[in-house]
Amino acid sequence: MPLPFDGQEFRFTNPDGTEFTVRGWGNQFHAVFETLDGYTVVKDPESGYYHYAVLSADESQLLPSGPRVGEAEPQTVGLPQHLREPGTTTRRRAEAAQEEGRPRWEARREQRRERKRSQDRSEAEPEVEAAAPVGDYVGLCVLVQFPDVGGTVTRQQVTDFCNQPGYTGFGNNGSVYDYFRQVSGGRLRYTNQVTAYYTATRQRSYYTDPTIEYGVRAQELIVEALTALKAGGYDFSALTSDGSGFIQALNVFYAGPRVNNWSEGLWPHQSFLASPYQVTPGKKFSDYQITDMGTKLTLRTFCHENGHMVCDFPDLYDYGGESYGVGHYSLMCYGGSDTNPVEVDAYLKNEAGWTSKLTKLTPGSMVTVAAGTNHFLLHSRTATEYFVLENRQQSGRDAALPDAGLAIWHVDENGSNSREQMTPALHYELSLEQADGRFDLERGVNAGDSGDLHGGPTAPAFGNGTTPDSRWWDGGPSGLEIEAISAPAASMTVRTKGAVLPRHEVSDVADSVGT
Repeated sequence: MPLPFDGQEFRFTNPDGTEFTVRGWGNQFHAVFETLDGYTVVKDPESGYYHYAVLSADESQLLPSGPRVGEAEPQTVGLPQHLREPGTTTRRRAEAAQEEGRPRWEARREQRRERKRSQDRSEAEPEVEAAAPVGDYVGLCVLVQFPDVGGTVTRQQVTDFCNQPGYTGFGNNGSVYDYFRQVSGGRLRYTNQVTAYYTATRQRSYYTDPTIEYGVRAQELIVEALTALKAGGYDFSALTSDGSGFIQALNVFYAGPRVNNWSEGLWPHQSFLASPYQVTPGKKFSDYQITDMGTKLTLRTFCHENGHMVCDFPDLYDYGGESYGVGHYSLMCYGGSDTNPVEVDAYLKNEAGWTSKLTKLTPGSMVTVAAGTNHFLLHSRTATEYFVLENRQQSGRDAALPDAGLAIWHVDENGSNSREQMTPALHYELSLEQADGRFDLERGVNAGDSGDLHGGPTAPAFGNGTTPDSRWWDGGPSGLEIEAISAPAASMTVRTKGAVLPRHEVSDVADSVGT
C-alpha cells in the first residue's frame, strides 16, 4: 500500500473550486487533516465540502460542523484544535477498507506463511521460501497522459529512473534497479519495461471525478491503457509472473500533478483490478500501483510499492494510525527520504533470501557485524518468533535513519503492525527494541529518534533484566543475554554472556563497549 504520510502538506479543493492547504497524517485506509493553524477538517459526504470538525456526542467520530473551511475563522466559533477519533474508530475504519479482497502479493505471502505455520517444529531457523525474490525480475511501467494534460517527463527519463545503473536524475540516489540490487546484496535485479505514452480517451476531469467511488476510474484508465497495448501487439512475454500467471508488477504513472483530495479519483494508491486482465493465454494483470508524475520522479514510494508487488513484503506501519510501526527504519514503513529511501529491514531481507551471513547468537558468542552487508544475527524460539539483529549506520542508503547502531528486531510472524498494544495477544509483527525504553514508535510519539538503536556507551546491553528486555511475547525468558555492544560504527562487536576473551583482547573490548 502507499507509504503513510506524517504531517505532509496537501492542496485540497472544494466543489466550488476554492482551494486550501491542509496538513495530513495517515495512509490509504485512514487519514486525518488539519488546517495549517491546527483545526481538524472533514468532508461532508452529502455536499462534498470540507468543514471544520467536531466530535460526535459519544466522541466516537469526527463530524462536519457548521462553517465550511474558509468561510469562517475557527477561533471565532470556539472549536478545539487537533481533534482526533479514538483508536477503536480508526482501526475499524481501516479494517473495513480492506474487507473487499486482497491483492495477489498478499495472497502469495499468506500461502507461504500458512505452509510455514503447518510445519510441526518447536525449534527451527526461519527458512527461506522457494519463491524468494532472487534473480532477474521484470515489471511494466505504463505512462499515461490526457488530451488536456500532456506528459512533461519523457519516456527516456522514466526508463533511466527505473533502470539506469548509477542514476542521479531529480536528485535520486540511484535508480529503482540500483536500489533493489544494493539492498538485496546483488541478489535481485529488477528492471521495468517503460511504454510510450498512452493518451486517455477522455479529459483528466473524467478520471478525477470525486463523485465516483474511489478507484473505479483509476482502474478504468488502467484497463484502457492495457487494452491499447494489447491491440497494438505489445510483447508482454518478458514480464515476470507468478505460478498462476499473474504478472507481478504493474506501475502506472499519469501526467500532471495530483489534483484530487484524499481517497478520491486518481489519488495515488496500490490495489488490484476488479477482474484480472488477460493479455496472453498465460499472463494476466491484477496488482497495480498508480501515481501522479508531476514534474519529477522520486524513489521512495515507487520502491515501497514494488516491495509489495515484486517481493511480497507487507506494510510495517499501523493502518489505523494510532502508532508509527517501525518508523523510518524500513522501506516498508515510513522509509526515510523520498530521493534516498532507507534499506529494507533485516527481517524482510532474511525472509527474501538476501542474507549474506546469518550468525546464531549463543551463550559465549562474540561476533563482529558490519553495516550494509546483510550480515544478521539470530536468536530464535520457533520458526515464527525470534530476534534478528543488524548494524545500521547513517550513511549511504541509510543516510536518513533517525539513529545509528545495532537494530534489535523482535519478530512474531503472527503479529500485526496495526496492533501496538505490546501485550502477549496484541503486538507487532516486527518490533524495534528501542534502546531508550520509551517505546515511542508504539505510543505514536514519533517515527524514530536518536535513542532507538543499541550501542555503547549509552545502550551497551540487552537481556532479561534490561529495558527493553529480551523476553518472548508470552513473558518467558528468551535466554538472549547480550552483555556488551560496541559503540556505533561501520563494524560493531556484539558479545553475549559467557564469552571468554584472550587476555590481550579484554581491555580493548571493554573500552569499545563502555563497560
